[in-house]
Amino acid sequence: MSKRQKKVNLTVEEYAKMPYLQLERLLNVRQRKFVALVASGISGTAAAEQAGYSKNTAASQASALLKQPKVIAYRRGFARLMYEAVCLTPEAIGLKLYRLYELCMTEVPLMEWDSGEKTYVEIGKKPLDIRNAIRVLQLLGKNVGMFEERVEITGSIDGLEEYVRDKK
Repeated sequence: MSKRQKKVNLTVEEYAKMPYLQLERLLNVRQRKFVALVASGISGTAAAEQAGYSKNTAASQASALLKQPKVIAYRRGFARLMYEAVCLTPEAIGLKLYRLYELCMTEVPLMEWDSGEKTYVEIGKKPLDIRNAIRVLQLLGKNVGMFEERVEITGSIDGLEEYVRDKK
């Protein structure tokens, strides 16, 4: 290890707070290539081989890499960049969901070609799609963090202490 590089053991959350480019500099070329290959959808073992790791150790290297906090944080950052490149941000998804909701709640005329009149004539209306409108509203709520599950734990701490003591 060179004098410039200092071994740092941070959690995934601590690495995730770093700017993406700083995090990228913490990985070597093979690690970055491995992340890009895994993101493309190939298996970890195949990605490790293609990134330059030995065929004999590719499976264990892939397993180890996928557990490293800095690699996990880099994969998340890499995915976020890929999503943003195709406009899959939380805001864009929220907007698309809202448009779907509006479509579900809009009556649209059903048209049919009338050959005698040589024009389209209204033959009815597409009914409101309440079931899907509710589902879209649920997804919108989740998108903005409205429906977080809360778990209530009951019981005594004394019982837990006894249980742990008995297990030792």
